[in-house]
Amino acid sequence: MESGCIGMEYSLITETIKKHLLTKKECVDITEDTFLVTFNESIDFLTGQFVMVSVGSHGLTRKPFTIGKFGDNLAISVKIIGDGSRYIVETDTPLEVLGPLGNPFIPSSSNGVGIVAPSCIAEGIHLTEHFGIPLHVCSKTPLKRGFADAVSNDKIELHIGDDAYVQLLAKLKYEKHDWVFITGSKMMEKIGIKAFADVPGKVAYVSYNEYMGCGIGACKSCAVITKDGIKHVCSDGPIFRGDEICFQD
Repeated sequence: MESGCIGMEYSLITETIKKHLLTKKECVDITEDTFLVTFNESIDFLTGQFVMVSVGSHGLTRKPFTIGKFGDNLAISVKIIGDGSRYIVETDTPLEVLGPLGNPFIPSSSNGVGIVAPSCIAEGIHLTEHFGIPLHVCSKTPLKRGFADAVSNDKIELHIGDDAYVQLLAKLKYEKHDWVFITGSKMMEKIGIKAFADVPGKVAYVSYNEYMGCGIGACKSCAVITKDGIKHVCSDGPIFRGDEICFQD
């Protein structure tokens, strides 16, 4: 009986999720292994949400990517880490995606600042345009010159190297922002959360790019340990307050 109920619930959830076929408009080099993919089609989404992208025969599950904009075009940023992500970057076949998924980012005010790695820059650009906030792009390696020139403006600042990231965090501790939005690697987010933990009145948010199999809460593979117990990136996130996260050493 219980398994039947679970199956029914899963069926009802999947029926409400929209499937899209997206054709590539452009694939732009950000760094040596990271790319910004824009699409001809558009889908309705809210800041912070993500999609699950099919990789054809190059993986067992779809891959999650936060959604953003580049210019007027729907975009995702993709770091190549395996056959699935390489397929997404290199294929000319329309990509089948499910979404939008996850909860939108709704901060308490528009007085914030964003920090993103190149692998999350599509989300970051949309964030800064939507809320009118400054964006800091932090990369271990230099960005491609053409892309760096295209995105640099009075709202977007580039920082190259680990030391530059640490110096940025130290600087932002004393700036009067209500919140800081951080997304990139687990280590980048952990360092960022710790940097603002002792700053009164300043909240650090992280947007998790966690492995997941389904994106709708059925597989339970994207678990995050929080002060309120186990939560899941796809259904409870993907954005969490930093002071909620319990990091495992």
